[in-house]
Amino acid sequence: MARTTEEIRDLLDAAQAAESTLSTLNNPSQTSEYNLWKDIYAMIQNMDEQLWDILRDEINTAIALAAPATPTWIKWKVEQFQYSATNTQVLQLVNFVPTYPVIDTDLQIITRCAVKTIGNNTVRVKVAKSDPPTVLTALEAASLTGYVSAIIPAGVVFQIVNVAADKLYIDADIYYNGEYAATISDSVIESINAYLEGLPADGTVEISALQNAINDTPGVTDVKLNEVRARQDSVAFASATVVYKLSTGVNLRIWNTVSASMVEETTVGNTFADTLNFIAAS
Repeated sequence: MARTTEEIRDLLDAAQAAESTLSTLNNPSQTSEYNLWKDIYAMIQNMDEQLWDILRDEINTAIALAAPATPTWIKWKVEQFQYSATNTQVLQLVNFVPTYPVIDTDLQIITRCAVKTIGNNTVRVKVAKSDPPTVLTALEAASLTGYVSAIIPAGVVFQIVNVAADKLYIDADIYYNGEYAATISDSVIESINAYLEGLPADGTVEISALQNAINDTPGVTDVKLNEVRARQDSVAFASATVVYKLSTGVNLRIWNTVSASMVEETTVGNTFADTLNFIAAS
């Protein structure tokens, strides 16, 4: 990482102080010739180190994208998947590399993707399309499976995870400045949803981060989380995992999403609007 000009200048000053033959160069003026040369050298050295940082990052990115079967490479390729309901997209071999004859970014439907090695030479590929994220249709998922089969190296097993968003239930008492009474409910729900939308495709919901998202909402003065549950979409609400419960001391701290996204609980009576209790601070 590039050093700052101040750090480089400090090293030059220390080197000068340690060299007795330079003791006569003691003019305190910042515009003295010797001090100006030190400033010039420090700036040039800083710029040089920044350029090396940029080069290193570019090399690392190139290596990550060029290495077939790495999670980064597979994610990059999955994001290039094209689908059309009216114009079948078929890969062709170009210099022994499977590619589309015409690259059309409008047909690249994958908006969220996460790839993770899960053992036994197997990679898990989470996907979603659109914004907000939704599941691929059966035809889209079948086409994606064929695409991944064509691009992935021989011997690598893959699993496509194409499921509806995980669901989050929050029971909380939220204390607020009474001046915000008209907007506090919508504002807090927006803050929670913004936190969830900001999670990556292989995201982890953290109890502490969730609490911070609520606390940082304008008008909120305090928050008491009573219970937090999470579930994948195929699991009934009654069987949702209790991630945090104040009354019993349960605190799993985190929920690792099963799908490529997470949204508020949708079961009737258990949405954020139903379970967030707002109390005007006295």
